[in-house]
Amino acid sequence: MKSIEMIFNRFPNVKNKYDEPSNPQIILTNQEAVFYNLVQFFNQPDAFQFSLNMIYEYLKDEDLLFAMEVSLSFFQSDTSLVQNVEQTYYDRNLMNEKIVGQKGFSRMVEENIEGIKFKPSMIHVYWHRNSGRIPNADLIIDGTPYWLEKTVESFIEREREYRKRKKEGKK
Repeated sequence: MKSIEMIFNRFPNVKNKYDEPSNPQIILTNQEAVFYNLVQFFNQPDAFQFSLNMIYEYLKDEDLLFAMEVSLSFFQSDTSLVQNVEQTYYDRNLMNEKIVGQKGFSRMVEENIEGIKFKPSMIHVYWHRNSGRIPNADLIIDGTPYWLEKTVESFIEREREYRKRKKEGKK
């Protein structure tokens, strides 16, 4: 199943636990446990119940979005529940766009602007203060902001220009 392979590729420890469920030496984090339960549900949806509350309780940022992505993949690709739909809203819009949380935003900025320190905690503060320092979130889930990669890329370009003008003004 495509959805299960996606989980196993991202969380090898979940695959280990799935292969050896009674091995007490394989201990899962809360996040891994959510994905382990998703795998069990995906394999036996009629026999195993999965509570969305687990996603709400234990996942944030990229892990939360990944859980939504594998769930969508499961229903669209691994079951026959979605039929006669040429292209869903999510296919056309959200799933074709890369979405990042505060960690992803921070990582993109630090990787693309030399010498800048832009920690997730800074993103958090700037966003909650509505300071205008960073762009508005494209998506908010339970009060947590997420941005399209292209929004962050646009911010990076503006930040580069700002830093360039600032540096030239000091000369």
